[in-house]
Amino acid sequence: MRRQLLVNGCLLALALGTLGVVWATRDAPTTSELAARKDKLLPIWNKQAVTRLELRRPGARLELLRSPSSGVEGDFRIAHPWPERADIATVSALLGSLGLATALRSSPDVSLEQAGLTRPSLEIHLEMSGTALDLALGGSAPAPPGARYARLRQQGGASQTYVVSQGLVSELDVPFDKFRETRLVEYGRSDIRELELGSALGQSQLVQRDHGVFFVKTPRGSELGDRARIERMLTALARLASEQFVEPELARAALARDAVKVVLRPKSEPDVTLTLGGACPAPGPAAGQALALREQPQRSPKAGCIPSELVEAFRVSTAELVASTPFAARPDEVEELSLTDGSSKLDLARKERAFVLRAPQQADVALEAGNELIAAIVGAKAQRELEPRLAALGLEPPAGEVTLRISGDDAGRTERVLVGKARADGSLCVKREADGVVLCLDAQAARAFHPEPTLLKPLQLLAVAPSQLAGLDLDTPSLRQRLVRDSSGGYTLTEPSGFRHDGALVADVVQALGSLRAERWVAAQDDGSHGLATPRLRARLELVSGAAARELTVGAATQGGYFASLSPDPGVFVLARSALENLELPLIDRSLCPVDEPSLERIELSMGTRHALLTRQGDVWSGEGLDGSRAQALAETAQALRAERALHLGAERPEEGFARPSLVVELVAAGGKRTQLRLGARTQLEDEALVFARLDGVDATFALALDTARALQAF
Repeated sequence: MRRQLLVNGCLLALALGTLGVVWATRDAPTTSELAARKDKLLPIWNKQAVTRLELRRPGARLELLRSPSSGVEGDFRIAHPWPERADIATVSALLGSLGLATALRSSPDVSLEQAGLTRPSLEIHLEMSGTALDLALGGSAPAPPGARYARLRQQGGASQTYVVSQGLVSELDVPFDKFRETRLVEYGRSDIRELELGSALGQSQLVQRDHGVFFVKTPRGSELGDRARIERMLTALARLASEQFVEPELARAALARDAVKVVLRPKSEPDVTLTLGGACPAPGPAAGQALALREQPQRSPKAGCIPSELVEAFRVSTAELVASTPFAARPDEVEELSLTDGSSKLDLARKERAFVLRAPQQADVALEAGNELIAAIVGAKAQRELEPRLAALGLEPPAGEVTLRISGDDAGRTERVLVGKARADGSLCVKREADGVVLCLDAQAARAFHPEPTLLKPLQLLAVAPSQLAGLDLDTPSLRQRLVRDSSGGYTLTEPSGFRHDGALVADVVQALGSLRAERWVAAQDDGSHGLATPRLRARLELVSGAAARELTVGAATQGGYFASLSPDPGVFVLARSALENLELPLIDRSLCPVDEPSLERIELSMGTRHALLTRQGDVWSGEGLDGSRAQALAETAQALRAERALHLGAERPEEGFARPSLVVELVAAGGKRTQLRLGARTQLEDEALVFARLDGVDATFALALDTARALQAF
């Protein structure tokens, strides 16, 4: 029995001894690990086990400590000289370079003095797995170019001297500033409770409420913030980063005047004060940038250079921060829209890649039509009523309301405004439920606040192929044009008579009408306010199928285009300006050289007392006093002459300058037939420099590009 106890005691002691050895050597590298690193500069390496780094240069020291309990690889803090979080990417890159570092060769016979290692340019002290390594960079080695001497010493061991490459030196010899995190603000939108702004424009305070909506404190109370301006500030906060740091005291002195102060109040940490403005004192890429100084209790101040445009995002008055629209939501955030006006109701909801109308009846709605209505409501610009009398504004009681349900929130965030009775001029006022502010909309903006299903009709109005068109009439107060399409697919311009049509312009008109679309719908029918009773254009399409003709009527100008209607639908929509411009142009041929190229024999140019005669021999043009290339260029320009547009039909006008032409071009065909082109005065249309032009036999004035006219005058 005693013998058995003795044996058991010995076994227990042996086990405990073995366990102690294992525990004592738990971080020591294994034989296989040492073999795997035989070609590396550092004989042992475990990146995750590095707890401390100290980098020293003459007169400077940087200390990095791994953050305790950090689950992020490379998450270090700077302990000296700036107590702050370190830049993860820079620390990770340094550790990676140390782990992969190799020596070019060993240099055991070079003294420390010869290697420049008595005063190293850089020393790296590394603590890892209960041991320490010291690596120092010295002077230049004889070969290869850029190589340096290095000394490595492991804790408790002798130092060894090596030669390392220029590439490794550049990876290790990192400026200390690079270890500083470039971001000056690490808080996101959801972390912010309040923002205070101070500048020459005054003091402002913003408070973030539920669902990320900001309100502005004003003398009248707490008012909904302007979404666009606040988003601009939040974006600027996220972009506040510096590649060039500045001593805080130097920055503080430079920011003494005309600075913008931003106080950021996080939800769970001390306030952050940002002072922005001034001019960055650093040369190079930072020159011309502004300064930013970050201060926060229990943290060292931090200053650096930032893009100047970031400062301007915070230079804003309280009045500019208050929303002038009924809602804070963006159009793409709206999932459901509900409008009521008395007993009338419109209920719209997103459904996959379109919308569904749920009231006043069930119907599918095209994506673009639903988006247009929501955008018109959300983006409606309004005039604020500072001292609203609700009864006088039709809001006591209200006539209806508009409610939006916003996506991305489990709590079902909604925004609501009360809608007043429409006034005699079509305008109306609304009251925001969020802050009680009253806004009044003009008649145009007010149309979207009525529950009118017409506004959700498809925006594509016609889909007529050219082969389906039999004829086309275009009437304006000053010009009537009629096109007839023949069986071969060609067109004849029957009115005005005596003119050939311009194929490109006719194709544009046929395309514009055949694919006619509305920018948006505005009313179920004309109420006399759209200018359709005295239209600026009527376009009538006759179809080969025998179907009833369709007539487009275009009225008064409005935002984004012109009011218009298309029979037989009585609804009023907005037609784009570009579409109307195509329909109003005279469709007459714009060619200003009616002579066929093979028939053209001579070109005579006259400009005051100067003259030039171009003659043709085969395909080559020549002119007396002109070199061959110049004569050829003049002739080719004359043969390709084409007006930018026909300005009007009928006789020339005095202001067009044809009494004293700036250039006369005589085109002489075989057989001696002459056609004269006259260029008149210069003009300007829509920032385009033009010259008036008239061609014999065509009772119209054209506009020719000024550059083309000058090319003809250069003889």
